[in-house]
Amino acid sequence: METLPGPRNLYASVAALLRGLGFTVWEQAAPTPSLSLVTGTWTGLTGEQFHFQYAHHHPAGGPVHWAGCSMGVLPAGATQPTVCFATTQVRRLREVRLLLLANDQFDAARQRLLATHPLPHSSTSSTALPCPSMPTK
Repeated sequence: METLPGPRNLYASVAALLRGLGFTVWEQAAPTPSLSLVTGTWTGLTGEQFHFQYAHHHPAGGPVHWAGCSMGVLPAGATQPTVCFATTQVRRLREVRLLLLANDQFDAARQRLLATHPLPHSSTSSTALPCPSMPTK
């Protein structure tokens, strides 16, 4: 039985995706020799804070590579976050995009923001939204 190679390290692509969605992003290409991390936060119109994390584990001395992401939200005024999706193993950027954009809580927050800050019509599609904490021009 042949084993599949581990997932590619998507940290740069995940960081770009998050920035395109309006997240504030922190990248750590190698906080340790075997780990890459991307974390991001996004604050919705009603003050809820979404926290996303992607990790890619790539040990130097072994064949086991692993990548996963998770997201939680801290509703405005709450002291405890809720889980949007628990750590989920991912192999492709489209899986990360689907987890983010198909999440009901994040989608509802994005829709509220779109209702107050409509995007200009263009011939290209975009998932980017204005950041509610930054003034738009």
